Amino acid sequence: MPPSNDLPSASLALAAGISLIAAFLGLRQWYERRAREFDLSEADQTHFARQDVRRILGVVIMMVIVAILLVSSRLEPRIKGKANLVFAELWVVVLALIVVLLMLALIDWLATRRYAARHRRAMIRESVEAIRHDARRAAAARAPHSSEGPHEPPN
Repeated sequence: MPPSNDLPSASLALAAGISLIAAFLGLRQWYERRAREFDLSEADQTHFARQDVRRILGVVIMMVIVAILLVSSRLEPRIKGKANLVFAELWVVVLALIVVLLMLALIDWLATRRYAARHRRAMIRESVEAIRHDARRAAAARAPHSSEGPHEPPN
């Protein structure tokens, strides 16, 4: 077992893990996009187009993080007893990219909530309309028949 301070091995293992996650998310996005219906409303098309951009951008950012990890695994963290500025700068960039990934995830989560709320409202609206329609039909069927036929209740 390598020592716990073996930075190159730890960086390579982290890079491998992140690249597997990025590959999984990219593949999942590809399958999801292929399975998507074609006759979507304009609002749904906009939602999914933006979602695709956010999620692909997330995968790209993860791959950039992997590249930085691979480069930084070759660098010494200290040179002549002092901090290696290139090494430190690369890790600051990694931390900034992680913050960007978190922001993308938050934006995606909020957009998915708005999408679900919009569809939930539409389903409730359709259910209410169906109940009203059934109630009008039931009332018309119970109404006394005159020579002119059943009367429709007012809307």
